[in-house]
Amino acid sequence: MGLRRVVLTATALLATAMPAAAQTDYPAKPVALIVPFTAGGRTDVVGRIVAQHLQTALGKPVAVVNKPGASSVLGANEVANAKPDGYTLGFFSTSAVTAQYTVPTPMSLKNYELVAIVNSDPAAIAVAEKAPWQTLKELVDDARTKPGQFRIGMIPGASAQIFAAGFARAASIDLIQVPFKGDTEGAVALAGGHIEVHVAVPVAYKSLVDGKKVRILAIGAEGRSSLYGNVATFRENGVDLVIGAFHGVFAPKGTPSRIVDKIAERVQAALAAPELMRQMSDVGAAVYFLRGAQAQAYLDNQDEAYRAVIEALGLKAPRSP
Repeated sequence: MGLRRVVLTATALLATAMPAAAQTDYPAKPVALIVPFTAGGRTDVVGRIVAQHLQTALGKPVAVVNKPGASSVLGANEVANAKPDGYTLGFFSTSAVTAQYTVPTPMSLKNYELVAIVNSDPAAIAVAEKAPWQTLKELVDDARTKPGQFRIGMIPGASAQIFAAGFARAASIDLIQVPFKGDTEGAVALAGGHIEVHVAVPVAYKSLVDGKKVRILAIGAEGRSSLYGNVATFRENGVDLVIGAFHGVFAPKGTPSRIVDKIAERVQAALAAPELMRQMSDVGAAVYFLRGAQAQAYLDNQDEAYRAVIEALGLKAPRSP
């Protein structure tokens, strides 16, 4: 009886230990990375580069799934409602912050675990290659003589809308905001002469700049950078504004910390790959990695900064009672 009792006890201990061991064996299957914007836009471009190298670091396929709509809220909600097991992740832009305040049916950052920040870039003002303005100052000077006549393309509810409103305010000009579903759609409209100006981040214009269809006049950075073609800054053109956007990997709220930590480690390894660095440089996107408390502090700072700007610009959407 004593031996049988020992065997039963060992079996019971093994049975209770197996689920815990299995839980640490992440990942055991493919991972879905939801991009809440259309294919071809800046978030999609950067997300696909990260996904390509993350699947190598994880040892399992990472499939990018585009779920656009409602200024990123539809795709973000799908992540929030997914099982918190690490197999459905979100690749979000600054719209994860801005949509909390600018969309009538908003998302909330409280519904996610921040895995890592992976990228940060300045805002960029672009015009068609054939446009008459060679500098941002020339554009601003012209716009001041034609209030309400120039159209600026942006994504409503996303960081681009804040870029557009903040730029117009800092430059003391009156622009008509024209909404687009994604950066690609707006940039193509710009190249086709359907709008006069467009605002996004440099990566959104890479292919059109290379094809000599679009020109970036200036960026909202502290200084020039070879990564963005040594383009002049807003401040060099008399517009006192420094503003930009980020991308990060998010998991549903409640995802176990050990899984979040493992994904963050694998993201860090992916970002260190020389090929990823080359690809990001080729599209004009900066690698900027933060995890853990540093990432959360960065996100909290972005949240507070954008909330203040949104309220100052009067862009906060009314809420249903």
